Amino acid sequence: MKNILIVGAHYDDTELGVGGTALKLAEDGMNVYKLTLTNNVTRSSHLHLNIEYETSLQESANAAAILKMHELTEFEPIECTRLFYSTEMMQRIEDIIYKYKIDTVFTHFKDDANQDHIESSKLCRTAARHCDNLFAYQSNFYILDEPFYPTFFVDVSDYIDKKIESLRQYEGQHDRFSRLFESCIERNKIWGYSNKIAYAEGFQVLKMLTR
Repeated sequence: MKNILIVGAHYDDTELGVGGTALKLAEDGMNVYKLTLTNNVTRSSHLHLNIEYETSLQESANAAAILKMHELTEFEPIECTRLFYSTEMMQRIEDIIYKYKIDTVFTHFKDDANQDHIESSKLCRTAARHCDNLFAYQSNFYILDEPFYPTFFVDVSDYIDKKIESLRQYEGQHDRFSRLFESCIERNKIWGYSNKIAYAEGFQVLKMLTR
């Protein structure tokens, strides 16, 4: 791994699923890029959500700086909940991969229950087909027909405080039911326990090449 691209459908997905790993890789001397596909605008009277693009953009910039990720702001995001697979969108992601010589991509779990996450996974699995490494992460806790079952783990014990700090950059409405962020860290703790370490992030390996 040398040039890593972490793709999220929404601005906090990267920090939730890959935050500790991103910082670990960056501090190991690798180039870590963050790409967000939608504008994050979310309005729901049922969930009492009113999330704006401008505030999300600034919060994301703050979080990316903490995790030493290069945020790709030249990519024009599309409207939240309007993300669908298309050749045009796939090629936009593919252009980013070639421009930054990306060899490793982290993307959403394909069997997610969130519309944008599912489409993001479809797009990235095609756009990254020539990359050496392709991993899937989960940034939420939906009950799924096909559960997320990671088999590749990264020790993020030394980076968990920075991951927590990065998540705190987002306003309360991002923290669904005031428990999403806490639950994410607890899952990292559970995966850490399973591997006899303090904290771990887990991934599914879709493709991995050792040179």
